[in-house]
Amino acid sequence: MIQRNTDNFTGFIIQDKEKMFFHAQDKIFNFISDGIGLFADVIKKNIKSPDYYLHGYTTDGYQLAIYTGYEERKISANYKLRPGVYIVSRANAYRYDMSKFQAIEFIGGTLNNLYEQRKIETKYDDEQKSFIKIYPESQREFDIRIKEYSCKLIIRNTPSDTSPSKMDLVVRYEFLDDMPITEIKLVYNTLIDICRILTNRKNVGFDNVRLFQIDEDSKKWIWYADAFIDYKYEVFTSKSYRSNVLFDYLEGCISGLHEIVSSDSEGKATYLLDFYADSDSDYSVLTDDKVKNVCSSIECEMDFVKDLKDEENEKLKELIKQIKTVIKNHRRSESRLEDKTYDMIGSSMSHWGMANSRKIYLLYEKNKVFMNILKAKADLSCTEEDLVAFVKYRNDITHGRYRTVDSVIAKASYTLMVLSYCCFFTRIGMREEELKKLLEENKIAS
Repeated sequence: MIQRNTDNFTGFIIQDKEKMFFHAQDKIFNFISDGIGLFADVIKKNIKSPDYYLHGYTTDGYQLAIYTGYEERKISANYKLRPGVYIVSRANAYRYDMSKFQAIEFIGGTLNNLYEQRKIETKYDDEQKSFIKIYPESQREFDIRIKEYSCKLIIRNTPSDTSPSKMDLVVRYEFLDDMPITEIKLVYNTLIDICRILTNRKNVGFDNVRLFQIDEDSKKWIWYADAFIDYKYEVFTSKSYRSNVLFDYLEGCISGLHEIVSSDSEGKATYLLDFYADSDSDYSVLTDDKVKNVCSSIECEMDFVKDLKDEENEKLKELIKQIKTVIKNHRRSESRLEDKTYDMIGSSMSHWGMANSRKIYLLYEKNKVFMNILKAKADLSCTEEDLVAFVKYRNDITHGRYRTVDSVIAKASYTLMVLSYCCFFTRIGMREEELKKLLEENKIAS
């Protein structure tokens, strides 16, 4: 079998029995289509990817699937595609069904900092008359759902392929039925977002991604292809496991975590922790965008809390009720206004409620048992006046006014990052004692 070249290679995709050739380098595919010179951009060719993947072969015979994100597009000569993910089969003497997978493994990278690796021991073996390494391997299994798909989640560690002195963490998803290849992005995005939540960093990723199918004859799992991911950063976070939320802490809530993260969509946010640091050195940098993201995150969590009771809010509800009665009577009177005026008044009243700063403060007080630990460990806390200043700052910069971050805004921002995490972890089902332990060990939003 010819050794695969998956970084710099040539090949072709198949379109209606025609071959379209390409050269791939640094995860960019340069297609060579008809047309040269002045006519290069005039001659257009239609390419179709009904499952959002272009299918073909490398020059040395390996099967290939390239993600496009579209079903159809007209291209001209020298068309470049940066797919984000492409898949290459492991064998060039056997043909697989590249339109599906049934299990996917993510190996190493950031995952290695999401569990506590026990010491690898070296002992002398009298029978073999040599030193051998003893690897402390472990495996845990969970039944979970990713969106509407039921699957088995397996988290295990295994000796690394690249270094005998370390272990790699492997996260494997085994689905009950064949999965269309389009859902690789769903599974990948779910786990990459979970890694970001657990590290509070954007630059997370994996060393390897492997795809599996069940062989129809032997009924055994076969590792049939590798997926290659184009990350938008050069290095992954090196944040130590000592500062991260580890998978060990998620035993009782890992199902809820996957359900909430995979269900998130543009139209219906299930969580919003968008204040992650871009890199390890970026954590202590507080920009206006990060302040806005912190405020949006806490507002998102408030949408899921239904028991924020406040005496002033009850009085406001009573006032709104009285005003609605006045408007109703006025609408029946001889001096009534146009219907559109009443509609405008009703629309305005639908937004009446507690001030955001007040709601955030009530949420802060509701989580006081956690906030007290934060104050003791990191000297971070908020008063209601601090939160009024914080919300005003967010509103000012949102409307284009220039403001400078001061100590009150900075302290409130980092406090609310932790509060957002506390609300989120509570919502996925984490036990109070586990959450307290995370705060004691300074593992949340650090």
